[in-house]
Amino acid sequence: MKLYAGLLAVLVLLSLNCSDKGKEDTPNCLDAICTEEFRTITVSVKDKNGTALALDSFKVVLSNGDDLTLDTSGNDYDWMVKNGTYPLFSDKYVAKYRNMELEINFQGYVDDMLLVDSDYVVGVDCCHVTLLEGETDIVIADP
Repeated sequence: MKLYAGLLAVLVLLSLNCSDKGKEDTPNCLDAICTEEFRTITVSVKDKNGTALALDSFKVVLSNGDDLTLDTSGNDYDWMVKNGTYPLFSDKYVAKYRNMELEINFQGYVDDMLLVDSDYVVGVDCCHVTLLEGETDIVIADP
C-alpha cells in the first residue's frame, strides 16, 4: 500500500512540474479544429450615389510599413473593379501572424492620386482572420 502511495505522490509531483501555467496565454494551435473555408476581409469603395468606384491600384500596409497587398490577377481584378470590392486581409497570413492583432492601412489610388486612406485593426487566431476595427464600406464624396 505504501508503494502505491509513493508512486501516486511521484506522479502528482511530475504532473505539477509539467504544468503550462508559466507559459503565455496563447492557445495551442496544434489542437485547433479549423473549418475548411478561406476567409478574406474586403472593403467596398463607392461614390456618394452608391456606384462602385474603380481604383487604378490599391495597397495594404502594416503599421511598420510592410506591404500586405494581396496579389490579384486578371479576372479577379476585373471583378473587383466592376464591384468596387478590394481585398484587405486574408487567411493567407494566418501562419505568419497567428494569435496577433495588427494595425493595417488600405490606400486606394485613381490617376496616381490617393483617394482612399483607411485604417483597420485585424485579428488572427489559429484558423482565420477577423476585422476588429474599421469601416469596410467606404464612401467617397467627390472622386
